[in-house]
Amino acid sequence: MQQPKLFADIVFRGGDVVTLDPKNPYVKNGAVAVSGNRIAWIGKAVDLHAHVAGGRQLDISGHVLIPGLVDSHTHLFQSLGKTLGDGMSLLPWLAKFMMPLSANITRDEAVAAVRMATLSSLLGGATTLVDNHYAPVDEGTILAVAEAMEEVGVRGVVARGIYGPMVEGGRRMNCDPRLFRYTAQEELDITRACIAARPTGSRVEVWPMPLNVVYLDPELMIACHDLAMETGTSWQAHCSESMFEVEIFESIHGKRPARWLHDAGILNDRITLAHAIWFDEEEIALLGAAGATAIHNPVCNQYLASGILPLGPLMRAGVNVTLGTDGTACTGMNMFEAMKAAHILQRLRELQPDATSSEMILALATRNGGRMLRRNLGVLAEGTLADLTVVDLRGIHHQPALRPVCCLTLSTMGSDVRHVMVEGEIVVENGRSTRVDQDKVVADCLQASRSLIRRAGIDGLVIDWIESASA
Repeated sequence: MQQPKLFADIVFRGGDVVTLDPKNPYVKNGAVAVSGNRIAWIGKAVDLHAHVAGGRQLDISGHVLIPGLVDSHTHLFQSLGKTLGDGMSLLPWLAKFMMPLSANITRDEAVAAVRMATLSSLLGGATTLVDNHYAPVDEGTILAVAEAMEEVGVRGVVARGIYGPMVEGGRRMNCDPRLFRYTAQEELDITRACIAARPTGSRVEVWPMPLNVVYLDPELMIACHDLAMETGTSWQAHCSESMFEVEIFESIHGKRPARWLHDAGILNDRITLAHAIWFDEEEIALLGAAGATAIHNPVCNQYLASGILPLGPLMRAGVNVTLGTDGTACTGMNMFEAMKAAHILQRLRELQPDATSSEMILALATRNGGRMLRRNLGVLAEGTLADLTVVDLRGIHHQPALRPVCCLTLSTMGSDVRHVMVEGEIVVENGRSTRVDQDKVVADCLQASRSLIRRAGIDGLVIDWIESASA
């Protein structure tokens, strides 16, 4: 007896489909049918009409359809100061540029920046963002940022930046005391209220984000973990980004960061650690045993000369490694650029051309991100969330596109993205947003940037030309 046909709302047909599903990883000349917010059917285009009826048809011949990219760590508001800290290492970059900018930003400026950076990311194929928002961090601003992200159309997380009282690590890091404005209890109360308004399962949810293991009170760090366990969220923190951060932490606490997290009882599969560069062998083993997530930010790490995440050792230990763009002030929102950097950097680190593969790197940017988020995304299979990206491989820079997956991680640019779907809705079509006025979004952000740079007193960093010492 013939099976009844599935009824679809939207059908993509004619392109190759990279599913990241180990049972069916690549479908040449395929089709994907979407019903509601889920993938209803995947198969060969020639078999489509035997299985699927109805639906708007989009011909994607010459394109590749992939799971939506997951940017696991970024700072959307930082786009207001893009490029101004160029040439600085992490500590002066924070002290002379990012901390003054963060201490002076208003809610309206933050929302304008978030709206533009989110749109930039979405146009570049990212369907899910984890935004570490740490200025301002009052309840109204956090919820306004989440609303702005949802308005543009992404899925994601606002990881609320938590400082608490100033501690010795913050003083040694030369942190701006204006950012340490709340007591530990106030930080927890505000975060709990934001999570209640945007709980797990929301299109854009809220997580605790104790900013950095170096400049947070240990008891507050533990309380952030406890809040995540209580509310069913995950949590994120910057950890071991630079050698001097590890040195400062060890000199204060008498042990390295991951060892301290383990001994404090808060190292588990809900912790997500941004950068994760300077872990030793013992720490890597502890992270793997806990099922923790390490977030690789390869472009930013090069920009600030922080180091290279040890991808092979982390993955072999069982750590879930994901990919992020990190601060838009450093790197922009280009996940394809992040994939290429991750791909090549590890080969240089290990002096082995087979240290990475395109399939591995694409998994970091999709499937592993879904695992971190504990959501049914990052893989295209029947029943998974319909978050997907369509990439045009017809451009001259791809030709001949003999191995399309390699094209995705080595030669694709964000401008090659043609269509983006989130939750079964086409939010980018033919390279344009279907939800917001792109020109107005950019204009609002430019105005916010001009106002903030003047008020923060960092307009001296706006320089047309710097004569290098070696010129």
